[in-house]
Amino acid sequence: MRTNVLSIESHSISPNEEYIPGRRTVLHTILKKHFKDFVENYEVKYAEECGKYSLERIASVVEEYLKCGDYKQGVARVKCTNPECNNDFFVPFSCKQFLFCPGCSQKRTLLFGEYLAYEVLLRLPHKFFTFTLPKALRIFLRNDKKLFSDLSKLIYTLIEDFYAEAAGKRILSSAILVYQSFGDMMRFNSHWHGIILEGGFDSQGNFVFIPIHALDKMTECFRRRVIRFFMNRKLITENFASNLLSWKNSGFSIDASLRLYGSDDKTREAIAQYLVRPPLSLNKIKYEPFKGKVLFKTKYNDYFGENIKVYDGEDFVAALSKHIPPARVHLVRYYGLYSSRGRGIWKNTPYIVRLAPEGWIKKQEEQNIAKVEDDTEAQSQDVKGRAKRSAWARLINKVYGINPLICKKCGSEMRIAAFIIDPEQIDRIMMHLKKQGRAPPLITGSSTI
Repeated sequence: MRTNVLSIESHSISPNEEYIPGRRTVLHTILKKHFKDFVENYEVKYAEECGKYSLERIASVVEEYLKCGDYKQGVARVKCTNPECNNDFFVPFSCKQFLFCPGCSQKRTLLFGEYLAYEVLLRLPHKFFTFTLPKALRIFLRNDKKLFSDLSKLIYTLIEDFYAEAAGKRILSSAILVYQSFGDMMRFNSHWHGIILEGGFDSQGNFVFIPIHALDKMTECFRRRVIRFFMNRKLITENFASNLLSWKNSGFSIDASLRLYGSDDKTREAIAQYLVRPPLSLNKIKYEPFKGKVLFKTKYNDYFGENIKVYDGEDFVAALSKHIPPARVHLVRYYGLYSSRGRGIWKNTPYIVRLAPEGWIKKQEEQNIAKVEDDTEAQSQDVKGRAKRSAWARLINKVYGINPLICKKCGSEMRIAAFIIDPEQIDRIMMHLKKQGRAPPLITGSSTI
């Protein structure tokens, strides 16, 4: 079951504020009031912008999101292990609609940051890259939301070739590339962010450091390869390709101004979080229900000359919906030693183990201990369960300043005791909690839940 282990409101959170899962947000209100109009007007107003055949996918995501944190959809019971205490609380299931649900996206952002910084990135220098396309080509990625995958591979191949020429030989590098379709105020802006190892390993296991400074030649090569890519796909004509090559300000750009040092875990974690940030922050929007308007406020943008954009309610829904990726499509791509195949050779490669992140080494030691102590399936499942509980508690503690798996009454450990999905049973539990004065959010004084 999927539990809503982290729901973050748009307001600032004091260090000792109590964690209460399942709150409703301004986005729920906007969708409740305007999503129906968005669906009714989709073919006429929004199909071109959001995708002619995307409405079913959008509706599915919104439906799941509206159930996120709803106690009536199912809960996990978390109970104190002290038999003399019996303190407990309930956590609703989450929707896991990343890039749409702010709460689930925040949880994913924190987990991804920890994962990259402490379990993936080698203790070597990396560069934070941004690859940008001109507006004339972005429309193709809007119409074909799976096109980014091949372009991600093109970018990594470009890096490999650049390193090979600089080193005078082929070397094995590593990269994590993330495609993002949004810019400021949720405008459509196709680009890639990446954390790329600054160099690579030769056939003898020696690390070849290749500092990246001037990017003019790489940017020009990027431009030509991307244009050729679109020509080969018959998405642009030869004449249009010639025009793109003739533009003085081509719209293609590469930025790699930030270096991530191997010992700087905090910066690496922060950049990793930035890679998978959602298009919408609840801090930036305000809804005016009487006018049906959404105010989107952000930092002043020199290019657009504004810091506030006013949306009609259904136009706001459309602006957010166009960034929903296709089902089961992963926007994060791992290459080289960071790919699944590459990471599979780590434990048998001494020069990698010496540079492996602390979290990966610790996990290997825990797995080895578990294997020595008890190689049964039950032991393995218990190890996985402890890891999940630890991640939940760690993230809640990071955001709210409390540990939800430490009992507030007696200080004992708390554990998930059961998952409850039967509606009648949930109704009885909620009514009981209401009588005790412990009603969850959204449970009113009426007799019907």
